Amino acid sequence: MENSSKNFFTMTPPMRLALFLGATGIGMILGALISFSLVAALLHVGFNDIQKIILEPQYATAAQLANALASIIAFGLPSLAVAFFAQGKLVQNMGFAPIKSNQQVLLVIVLAFAGLMLSGALGSLTEKIPIGASFKNWAESLEAQYKKALVSMTQMHSMLDLFYALLAVAIVPAIVEELYFRGALQKTLTDWTGKPWVAILVTAIFFSTIHFSYFGFLSRMALGILLGLIFEYTKTIWLPILMHFINNGIAIVALYTVRNNPARVEKVMEDNFPIYWGLIACVVIYYLLIKLKKNSQNAGLEKSI
Repeated sequence: MENSSKNFFTMTPPMRLALFLGATGIGMILGALISFSLVAALLHVGFNDIQKIILEPQYATAAQLANALASIIAFGLPSLAVAFFAQGKLVQNMGFAPIKSNQQVLLVIVLAFAGLMLSGALGSLTEKIPIGASFKNWAESLEAQYKKALVSMTQMHSMLDLFYALLAVAIVPAIVEELYFRGALQKTLTDWTGKPWVAILVTAIFFSTIHFSYFGFLSRMALGILLGLIFEYTKTIWLPILMHFINNGIAIVALYTVRNNPARVEKVMEDNFPIYWGLIACVVIYYLLIKLKKNSQNAGLEKSI
């Protein structure tokens, strides 16, 4: 569908942001209700018991299904709504533009690994920040719940289990979260403010906050900024999706390789690196982003000519 500037369905950026927030609330509720109801029916258990049951290792597939379905609804609904009420074609509004060159793909792949180094270093930095005992206990409790949920969803005993885990925990979230954060929120804020950096930063903060992890806040915010810059420079959602998938996928594959060693599983989930690795990563990321920006500009110029 294509909307003209005079189309009744076209909304201004502030109205689209209000729609985005409202659809987010509705999507979160519907996502939880539909996914939990479906899994409860499949497992023949009560709706009130489903949250506890899917944390059991034997129900890993059910947990994956619930996570994927909830993500699709919660993040997909606002993304579609915002894209529908923006000017232009629906697919283009969601960010589905072609990748301009193979070099962009290569640069984003290297950026993904550099981003993992920076993320791990920021995790180490966060642990050194002094905080109150009560807040620390609360943050550690949240982190323990997150790790327990992740372990329950990634009980893998075969390559087929690995495929299902990659699909539900890496591929689906990478697609719907990038459509939601970069394709919908960041684009709307950029259209409203005319300042891409403001949009990238606000989106990155929201991206990190919605994961409800104090110890991972700086890491995810840095990842959000990096994903936002990739989207801003390349004007396609495919490359942020690629980087997001690599970030999630490496964690899943790492858990698969140590699946029979509980001690190593815990170490893999810590995911922290020495702080000086972060400084090295920043230099590498800066260089790669400059290359990506120049490549995107040159590709756009060649297309125009």
